[in-house]
Amino acid sequence: MSQTLLIWMVFAGIFLSALLVFGICFYIQKQFFANQALQHQLEIQKSSVEQTLPLKLQAYERLTLLFERIHIPTLIPKFKRSKMSSGELQAALMVAIQQEFEHNVSQQIYVSEKLWQVIAAAKQELFNQIEEVMIKVAYSEDGDIYSNALVEHFARRENDPSRKAIFAIKQEARLLIN
Repeated sequence: MSQTLLIWMVFAGIFLSALLVFGICFYIQKQFFANQALQHQLEIQKSSVEQTLPLKLQAYERLTLLFERIHIPTLIPKFKRSKMSSGELQAALMVAIQQEFEHNVSQQIYVSEKLWQVIAAAKQELFNQIEEVMIKVAYSEDGDIYSNALVEHFARRENDPSRKAIFAIKQEARLLIN
C-alpha cells in the first residue's frame, strides 16, 4: 500500500471518529435542551395551577352561594310584603334570581362547560317551576297563598333545581381537589 493511501485512511478514520463523537455530542445536547424546555414548561404549568386553583375554588364557592341565595324558601322572606299579589311576588323573585345569576355569570370561565350548562339549566328550571306554581295558584291570588305554595313545592328535594346544581358544583370541585 502506498503511503498516501495510508495517510488518507488514517485521516478518514480520524474524520469518521470525530464525526461520530460530534453526532453523539449533538444528540446528547439536543436531548438535554429538550429536557430543560420540558422541565421549564412543567414549572410554568405548576405555577399556573397554583395561581388558578384558588380562583377555581372561589368560583365554586360563589356559584354555591348563588344557589343558596336563590333557594326559594330563603328568597321569599326577602321580597314578600304585606298585601302583595302573587304576580308581584313572582316578578320580584324572578328579577332577584336573574340579577343574582348575572352577578355571577363571569364565574363560568373557571368551571367546565358541562357544569355551566347544568347551572344555566337549573336557573331556567327554577323559573319554570315558579311559573308552574303560579299557574296552579292563579295570578290574582294573594301573595301569602302563592308564597306558601312555593315553599311547599320547593320543600320536596326532587323539585329543587338549586339543590341539584349545588350537588353538581360539589362533584366538580371534588374532582379538582382530589
